[in-house]
Amino acid sequence: MLLRNDLLQYTHPSPRTVRILWIAPEQSHAYVFDVAARSADVELIQLSVLHADIRAGHASVLPADPYLMVVSQELLPAKHLQLRARAWAIVEPLVALEPGIYEARQRGQLIAQATETHGVSHPTIYRYLRRYWQRGQTPNALLPDYGNSGGRGKVRQASAGVKRGRPRKSGADAGPGLNADEEIRRTFRVATAHYAAGHDKFSRLGAYQQMLADFFIERHIDADSGRVLTVAGSQDAVLPTFGQFNYWLDHDDDRPPEVVRRNAAATANIAAVAAVDVPDAASARFASLPAGGRPGAGFYLDAVRAEVQLVSRADRHQAIGRPLVYLALDSYSRMVTGVYIGMGQANWQHAMLALANCGADKQRYTQQMGRRIEAAQWPCRHLPETLFANSALTGDAERDALLNNFNLRCVTVDHGPDDWKAVLEKRFRLLAPHADGLPCRLDGVLDLQQFTRIVVDCILYYNNRQQLAHAGGATPRQLWDWGVAHRGGSLRTYPEHLIRCSLMPVAQADVAGDGIHLFDSIYTCARAINERWFERARLRGQWSVRVAYDPSNMDMVYLLDPNAPMQFHACHLADGSAAHQQLSAAEIARLPRTVANPATSANTPLRTTTQAFASFAN
Repeated sequence: MLLRNDLLQYTHPSPRTVRILWIAPEQSHAYVFDVAARSADVELIQLSVLHADIRAGHASVLPADPYLMVVSQELLPAKHLQLRARAWAIVEPLVALEPGIYEARQRGQLIAQATETHGVSHPTIYRYLRRYWQRGQTPNALLPDYGNSGGRGKVRQASAGVKRGRPRKSGADAGPGLNADEEIRRTFRVATAHYAAGHDKFSRLGAYQQMLADFFIERHIDADSGRVLTVAGSQDAVLPTFGQFNYWLDHDDDRPPEVVRRNAAATANIAAVAAVDVPDAASARFASLPAGGRPGAGFYLDAVRAEVQLVSRADRHQAIGRPLVYLALDSYSRMVTGVYIGMGQANWQHAMLALANCGADKQRYTQQMGRRIEAAQWPCRHLPETLFANSALTGDAERDALLNNFNLRCVTVDHGPDDWKAVLEKRFRLLAPHADGLPCRLDGVLDLQQFTRIVVDCILYYNNRQQLAHAGGATPRQLWDWGVAHRGGSLRTYPEHLIRCSLMPVAQADVAGDGIHLFDSIYTCARAINERWFERARLRGQWSVRVAYDPSNMDMVYLLDPNAPMQFHACHLADGSAAHQQLSAAEIARLPRTVANPATSANTPLRTTTQAFASFAN
């Protein structure tokens, strides 16, 4: 005997499962509903036909109802109960009108009246009815489906072999698709920042297409030559969809400003980041911090290696190695006060360039990286009282020079604050200095400037939005601003060019007949021209001079004057080295050498500017 709410599972003529919604009192006919239907259409069928299908083996009655919603009321959140009550208030009067509700014409009229009464749309009521008939015709059938969707602000963890999210719409032949795990989301972040840096107007579709072309192709880097080798992609390669890319851009709180949708909430969020005033409640919270702390009392200097192989800007098929991120961090506020991206092994000379960046105008610096900011977003342009340097960075002689030139004491420590690492790790996996990296999807795509731009974006996010547990959820910039305003600070300011030039590494260059030779590049300067250095070199032979330089950009080096300490003469690239413009020392070293240069001083040990002046004095 068939009963109301029975489920019949058909195997012929096509697989489907139907629920008996209502049976006529005289047992003549019934209304059934396909539980997999996407509409609220109900089918009228003779009861004898259903019995005949069961006898013929075309259908069978399911012993258990897998769609029935049976839950403990005490465990239901109040929000779920409210949603169920609202839906039931709409559905109850409709389903009570049997069998009229099952007739298409009457159902349309009844739903039209319900929309007027309850102020809801037709699709909403049809969705309620469909859910009610699918799940056993009980009020619990109207409970929300939050168990099948991601929680707001939460990321569902991926399981091996299991595709997260809804099935793909491209058909059965499209395959299960790709899970957007942390590695894929890291690629999304880098791709959006990479695209935003090279285009005046941001396009999500353009960024997605460039991402597929840049990061989702087969490539590897030859260990001997450093050449980036691309392999023809497989037709069966599984790629992230534009829907996934678009979804994660909307749900990722760490993304470039160009990506944020221009709605009221987004605009308010950006304005909040740029704001500088601190609420009174926050001020009271900061006042409870230890009395001895103040901005500038100490900066912590550290270096970490990023697990990504960069390419040369002169030849994008030539890898130049994995970069090192040098950061200076204020010990009180945890504000990142300076940054430098270097190549090669961790060394003190490059770390000093991160310290020099502490005294730089950050608006001008970020503009060079293609990012315009307000001065209040990164207000640090000072040197501290004490520099706490990671023990991996060695430079005892140079530390004395810091004390003599800037009254800056240097102390070696094994560990320091590492709040900032979590932000960089969202885009790059960080390795300990001197460790060998593993292959990465981002290898062989980004150059030094693009990588630096992404690191700068990370720092801006960290300084302005990262909440610090030890400061009650305040951001580093809020704590810095409050400390400067209320605790005076121990900050020291010096002319930016003086800090930078005096902390640059120094190498020996050779004056020859065609210019000043350094690391395969040729330079010229006003002093050399006025004093006819190049004519003298052609007549009497070449001689050596000391120059300070920035390994990340060799466009300009600075000639040290032994007769006037702390005087620096700017030297520009000569016409013969025009191809080296905007290149780093690592990139220039990997350019093809057409003419051997006997004046190259690539093996000269690095020394700081202050060391060079000491040698002149002796």
